[in-house]
Amino acid sequence: MAPRTSLAARPAGKTTAGKGIKTKAPRRSSTGAVKQSRRYKPGTVALREIRKYQRSTDLLILKLPFARLVRCHTLSFGVKA
Repeated sequence: MAPRTSLAARPAGKTTAGKGIKTKAPRRSSTGAVKQSRRYKPGTVALREIRKYQRSTDLLILKLPFARLVRCHTLSFGVKA
């Protein structure tokens, strides 16, 4: 049985066999400096999306599929006398 290599001995940026683990190289700007990707606090992006969709007037679900869904559910309740 072959000896196992530690994770520290493996070269960076390579995938491990069968694991699918890959390290990302940092993005560089035009000046050559390393650019960090923006990491927002939890919930910030969600609140931004809520505000975006509240401002917009476009439909998120098309009219006919929504009408079919509503019709299906209203018929399933039926008239109970």
